[in-house]
Amino acid sequence: MAKAQTLSELADNIVERQLTLRDQAAVERKEMSGINKKIHAFGGEAMLFDHISEGKTVNSVIKSLDISIGGFYIWLEKDAKRGELLARARTRGGRSLAEQTLEIADTATPQEAQVAKLRVDTRRWLASKQAPDEYGDKQQPLVNIDLGSMALDALRKRSIVSVDDIEETNTK
Repeated sequence: MAKAQTLSELADNIVERQLTLRDQAAVERKEMSGINKKIHAFGGEAMLFDHISEGKTVNSVIKSLDISIGGFYIWLEKDAKRGELLARARTRGGRSLAEQTLEIADTATPQEAQVAKLRVDTRRWLASKQAPDEYGDKQQPLVNIDLGSMALDALRKRSIVSVDDIEETNTK
């Protein structure tokens, strides 16, 4: 059963919620300010996206900046242009990863072949995710043709002509 509250208790609850929301907004502003300062000290947004263009992952870049993943994505969503820049950087990063596979394969010795193969396969997979138009595995549609059933269907649809009808046609 709900407990009846006085108007002053309701007002106190509303004020408490507003303070909590203000506190949360202040914490978010402080976090965004810290993220902006760290990105600026790193060389700015352009430098951040350049590192991703080189094939580095978002996680590795934000770890080097000491930024939380959640904070990074909140920062990213604050400006729609940043999302577009990240998408382009990831596509370029896919190309960079694909080029790295050639370097790894060319420099591998027979003793390092298995490690080199793992490194190449990992980069190739990541490139296919970051630049799927260029490096993704494009599946061709599967088509099954059963010629046996097609031949049977064709025979069923043929009109049946008796031998007597053929003889009549030939004698005329």
